[in-house]
Amino acid sequence: MSEPFDEPAAYRGDIIVGLKFVPPDSGHNSSGNISLRKFSKSSIKTSTKGALHVLVKEAKNLMPVKANGTCDAFCKSYLLPEKSRSSKRKTDVIKRTVNPVWNHTIVYEDVTLQELSERALELTIWDHDRLASNEFLGGVRFSLGTVRVFIGGNACGKHYGKPVEWMDATGKELSLWQSMLNRPNFWVEGCLVLRSSIDTARNSL
Repeated sequence: MSEPFDEPAAYRGDIIVGLKFVPPDSGHNSSGNISLRKFSKSSIKTSTKGALHVLVKEAKNLMPVKANGTCDAFCKSYLLPEKSRSSKRKTDVIKRTVNPVWNHTIVYEDVTLQELSERALELTIWDHDRLASNEFLGGVRFSLGTVRVFIGGNACGKHYGKPVEWMDATGKELSLWQSMLNRPNFWVEGCLVLRSSIDTARNSL
């Protein structure tokens, strides 16, 4: 079930996402079981690099923006703070539906748990338009975001000690990211309500 949303008028739909961190040694101990040792920044500073796997499964109840009452939706991701082409990933466009199913896996290589604890995964959904700008439909942003500071009245977190606006995850965005960090080699999955706005969203393909 998706989490409750405080402003029904701003409801943009839901997204179902799976997250998994895959360490280079596959994360198994000598007994063959996957270690569930509690994540802490200090305990993993020497971690070797692995990969973040993101399964973008589907979205539900997206805002219909086409004349026929549907949309042509695709999902785009960035691993913040990087916003270059090297960080951008996207799914295929699923046409003529407000309930697109992608089942698309995005992989970010050469990352550690320590690095992911200081970064954020941004997923945004867009309506594809060949003749005009793509239209933003909603998004989510995963991070720890647990050290709360305020920038311009907005609660934010810190990136390597510096306050940043994009470390602003709360609720399921925060808890799912924490679960992924705590459970290497396990898929963690959640259904999240899409935000009606994300300040760093871009409308380019």
